[in-house]
Amino acid sequence: MRKLNFLLVEDEALIREGLRALLEKESFVKRIYEASDAREFAEKIKLGIDIVLMDFRLPDTNGLDLITTLKRDQHQAKVIVLTGLEGTELILNLLKSGVHGIVYKLAGYAEILNTINRVVETGSFFSQKIMGVIEANAHRWDVVPPVTLNLHERELLKAIASGLTTKEIASFLKMSEATAETYRIRLIRKVGVHNTAGLVAYGYQNGIL
Repeated sequence: MRKLNFLLVEDEALIREGLRALLEKESFVKRIYEASDAREFAEKIKLGIDIVLMDFRLPDTNGLDLITTLKRDQHQAKVIVLTGLEGTELILNLLKSGVHGIVYKLAGYAEILNTINRVVETGSFFSQKIMGVIEANAHRWDVVPPVTLNLHERELLKAIASGLTTKEIASFLKMSEATAETYRIRLIRKVGVHNTAGLVAYGYQNGIL
C-alpha cells in the first residue's frame, strides 16, 4: 500500500491523540493532520488528504455537512465515519451521502484498520452490521427521513426534550401556542415518528440532542 495522508476530524483531544498514536505505527501512514471543528477541517482538507477519519458529531457541524462540502468542492479523499451513535436513520443518511466506510467506535482499532485497508483496496467497505442495516431498510431507502434539521427545528427539539410545555415552548421560541404545536406536529411527520417520545428518542439516537 502506498503511503497516505490522514485527516482526523474529532473534537475530543484524547480520542484524537489516541488514534494518532495508533496510526503512527502503521507503515502506510505518511502524514497525520487533525481538525476539531469545521474551520480547521476546511483548512486541513486542502493539504492533499487521502483518508478522512471523521467523528459524526462536532461542536459546530456534523459529518453529513462536511461530506456535502467535500462533494461540492470535488475533493477525492475517502471518508470513513467513526461514530458512537447507532440510529438507523443516521446510518442510512451517511450511506446515501456517499461515505466510503462507517465504523462504530466500540468496535475498536482493529475494525478501523480493517476498514481503512478495505477502502484503499476496493473504494468502500461496510461491515456485516452495516450491511444488515442496508438489507433491513432497503424497502424504504428513498423515503428515509433526514437527520439534519435546520436551526429552528433543532431549537424546537431541544425545548421538547427539556420537558417544556407547549406554552413554555411558545414563549421560548417567541410564537403562539398554536404555531408551536403546528411545528411540533410537522417535525414529528418530517422525521417519521409517531409521537413526542419518538421524536426525542430520534434526536438522541441520531446525534441531534
